[in-house]
Amino acid sequence: MNRLFLSSLLALSILPLATAEVLSQQQPKSNKESQQQLAEFVQRAIPFLDSDQLQQRQQTEQALIAQGPRVLDLLPTDLEPYSSEIRTRLDRIRQKLYEEVAIQTAGGSSFSLSGVYRLPDVIRELESQTGNLVITSRDIDESIELDLQDVPFYRAFDNILDLAGLDVEPYFAPHPNQILVKPRLEEIQNRENTAQYVGPFRMAAVRINSSRSLRIPNSARCAITLQVSWEPRVRPLYLTIDTSSLKTIDNTGTERTPLIAGEKTLNVEGTAPLVEVAIPFPLPGKDAEQFRVLQGTISAMIPGRQEHFEFSNLQLNSSFPKQQRRAGVTVTVNNAKQTDQQTIVVVDIHYRDAGKAFESHRGWTNRNQVYLVSNKETLIEKPRRETLSQKKQSVTYRYIFDSAAELDKLTFHYHTPALLLERQIKFELNDLPLP
Repeated sequence: MNRLFLSSLLALSILPLATAEVLSQQQPKSNKESQQQLAEFVQRAIPFLDSDQLQQRQQTEQALIAQGPRVLDLLPTDLEPYSSEIRTRLDRIRQKLYEEVAIQTAGGSSFSLSGVYRLPDVIRELESQTGNLVITSRDIDESIELDLQDVPFYRAFDNILDLAGLDVEPYFAPHPNQILVKPRLEEIQNRENTAQYVGPFRMAAVRINSSRSLRIPNSARCAITLQVSWEPRVRPLYLTIDTSSLKTIDNTGTERTPLIAGEKTLNVEGTAPLVEVAIPFPLPGKDAEQFRVLQGTISAMIPGRQEHFEFSNLQLNSSFPKQQRRAGVTVTVNNAKQTDQQTIVVVDIHYRDAGKAFESHRGWTNRNQVYLVSNKETLIEKPRRETLSQKKQSVTYRYIFDSAAELDKLTFHYHTPALLLERQIKFELNDLPLP
């Protein structure tokens, strides 16, 4: 056993060097081979997490962590066949890697590329480095010259669009969480100098309207429309603005606060990777030509990495409830039963830190994948769902599958973010011209 373990560790020590060399060649076939090599290592390493020698267990755990977040997709999702020692160590490995993913998610992705490239090649590289999907409304084959080094995604994206004369079409992408770009109209100004970038978010004022009701003499107001965009790979569960954090200062030095009070919820339930909200302020005086400052704070709940939970042995009543934990979420299958034509599974999803994610009007759990598998074949992907209970940190659902396949041949699969990350996004926009 010692000899086999040392051989596995030796294979691991060689793997990162081989992987780095392969990745530098940027050949899809080689990348696939490298991933297969890593998958084989993970399969060999897992039994050593239950070695009878403490040092071997510790070394194996550290070796898996050293491979980084890419290991997460290769770790087993059905934990029932494993010992409590392996489960405990897998949980620690996941927790450490989730922390790395959380830091990257909340901090936003970055992009580096210098030189002259065809636009399709730039877009492919942008997708590869950041994980954000970008498509064009028509074939664009021009070349642009870039000089970008560790630039936040949206700043780099704005720079690319400005150089190529393109703009974002937010509402007609063929799939959710994509960015569709189109040729820019001549009168539209550049994007890069009109926004602020904070982590995975882009904030910009896109419209200022002044209005007065002729029936109410003192009703003059000025509405600023704020556009909040996010990286497509990071779809927030909710966004809110505490209006007490908002204020404007015009060029005369006059400070104004909004005409509304309390917390305002931004609707992020659509498919576009942005949302707009109009904030009313008192109308500035005649000497005011611009808002020198618009500042405020947005509260965002950002989902961490999607995690896959798998539950087998659904026919064993004595094994319920079945529970698995990943980072900040615990998924519990309370029971599973069958009628003549249906399979019914009751599931509880509990988060350690859920913020306001489970308020009744939130719809993000509708996007979680849930399905049954029999002999590696997916049977039902979109079951009917009934809400049995909803609390501050958890929700319990009854899923009804139109399937009479035998329980002992079924596995239940559920995907949900491993962490919910609450962030405060402070922004300040400058020099906004008044109408």
